[in-house]
Amino acid sequence: MMIQASSPVRSTVTAAVRILVVFDAAALLFAGIVHLVGARIPLGGATFIEPPIIPAGVVESLAGVVFVVAGYALFARRAWAWAITLAAHLFAIAGFLLGLWATRLGTTPFNYDYHRVMLAVFVAGLILLLTPVARAALR
Repeated sequence: MMIQASSPVRSTVTAAVRILVVFDAAALLFAGIVHLVGARIPLGGATFIEPPIIPAGVVESLAGVVFVVAGYALFARRAWAWAITLAAHLFAIAGFLLGLWATRLGTTPFNYDYHRVMLAVFVAGLILLLTPVARAALR
C-alpha cells in the first residue's frame, strides 16, 4: 500500500529529518573529539572538564560520520537517504546503549546527561523515520 502525503507534509517531515541529522552529526562529532582528546573548557565561573574516553570517542566519531553521510544523502535527495538515515539512528542507539552500560558504575556529569539526552533524540528520530510519511518522503 502506498502512503500519499500532501506536499507540505512531506516537505515538513523532510526538513525535520534534515535538521535532526545535522544536529546529530554535529553533537556526535563534538563529543567524539572531546572523548578522543579530553577537554578543559572555561565557562565563566565554571570549567567543563571531560577526560579522554577512547572507546566512546571512536564510537561517537564513527556514528557522527555515518550521520554526515546521511545528511549528504538527504540534502542531495539520494534514493538511499532513508536507508542510511535509518542505519545511522540504529548504529547510534546501539552505541549509546553500550555506552550507558559501560558507564553504569559512574561517569562525568556531562557524559551521564549526554548519553540520556542523545539516546532520547535518536529514538525520537527513529520513530519519525518509521512513520509512513517519512518513508515516503525520503525514498
